Parts: sequence; structure tokens; C-alpha cells
Amino acid sequence: MEGKGVYSVRDIKEGEVIGVFGGIVIPEEEIDHLTRTVPAEKLNIDHAMYIYPGFLMLHDYENGCDPLCFVNHSCDPSSKITNGIILIAIRDIAAGEEVSWNYKETDDIGNWSYEFKCQCGSPNCKGMVQVGPQYRVEANAIRN
Repeated sequence: MEGKGVYSVRDIKEGEVIGVFGGIVIPEEEIDHLTRTVPAEKLNIDHAMYIYPGFLMLHDYENGCDPLCFVNHSCDPSSKITNGIILIAIRDIAAGEEVSWNYKETDDIGNWSYEFKCQCGSPNCKGMVQVGPQYRVEANAIRN
């Protein structure tokens, strides 16, 4: 969420488990129905994440979201998600450093689409985070 983030309160070693995400798991095909029947401020679909092809986890801000739902994107992340819900350090993270992961690595697997201007500040920043089938088609066309 804009204006929020997660920062390490102690040194974290590469390979260490930072935490496990929690939330409400839904099949991807239910997104359209939910966006028509649940108020946007309760659904928070713009803060969902894929945990497995065809399944999204919605962060439950209404009932108290775990701190991991505030981990921001970075084009040069300090962590990655394994097994759909486990956040692991991919390098040493110093106390006080922001914890981040590359959303594109987890979310660019289904039909759900989104884009936003990246503000990670990394020298490797791509400028935009673009997730969804249309961006995969565009990227493949450019490569070929």
C-alpha cells in the first residue's frame, strides 16, 4: 500500500524465512463476480497476490492484515516468495532496511492484470510494473 512498507528490526541472513503470508484464498475465475458484488474498499483486489496458478490470496485489511501484506515491490528485491506464501531473504538484509520482493515474479502467471509506476529507486528499476497476459504478449513480441 502506498506510504507503507516493512522494515527489518534485526539483521536477516540470506535464506532465512521472513514470514508466511495469510489471507483469503479465492479461485481466479471468481474475481469478476466479486468485483461486481463486494465493495472495492472491502475487497482490496488491487492488493491481492497469486499463490498458485489460478488462485489468488486477498489480504484481509478489514479484520487485521498480517504485516507481510505491506511488503513493497522492488525491481532489485531483498526477498522472494516460495511455495506461494513463504517470504525468504535472497540476500542478507540489514536491520532497518526495507524488505521487498518483485511482484512480477509471483503475479505474472494468470489472467489478472495490473500496472503501476514503480517507485523502488533501484538502479535496475524498470519504471513500470506490468502484470498480465497482454504484457507477456508484448514482451514476447519485442524479444522475437
